[in-house]
Amino acid sequence: MKRVKIDFSKISGPIKPLHGVNNAPEPDCEQGYYNVLQNAGIPFVRLHDMGGHYAAARYVDIANVFPDFDKDPADPASYDFAFTDWLIADIYRQGSEVVYRLGCSIEPEHFIKPRNIIPPTDHFKWARICEGIIRHYNEGWANGHEWNIEDWEIWNESDAESTKLWSGS
Repeated sequence: MKRVKIDFSKISGPIKPLHGVNNAPEPDCEQGYYNVLQNAGIPFVRLHDMGGHYAAARYVDIANVFPDFDKDPADPASYDFAFTDWLIADIYRQGSEVVYRLGCSIEPEHFIKPRNIIPPTDHFKWARICEGIIRHYNEGWANGHEWNIEDWEIWNESDAESTKLWSGS
């Protein structure tokens, strides 16, 4: 086992905060988040399982932002950024940063019919779709933004005991 030594007499700079929340409070599209993130001092909001009972499959997930896998990832018209743009803009207005999960939300009803938890048939195309999303939020592509999102999570919870998260490895 290695030991870590800290010399408190030497200052090397600020420590990046490590706390945050998974999802923001349930969005109220008319009112936003009522400054709750800012009031609580939440530095990071991880966008995973952004469904919620009000979201109706509109936010963040690849299948929501790129609803027709048969479309061309190079064509901005293939994407629907409207709801996720609104969500992320409101998070930034509160002073929080975004951790964007590229993937899908949990599907508790997967035993009836899995919708988006099955790995894509074309991994290269899926990666190009992710590239389009990243470019939209960091480079202004497709009438996008230059928000410089630094933290990106690619899918998550693979090989989970339950197949309701992602059935891939």
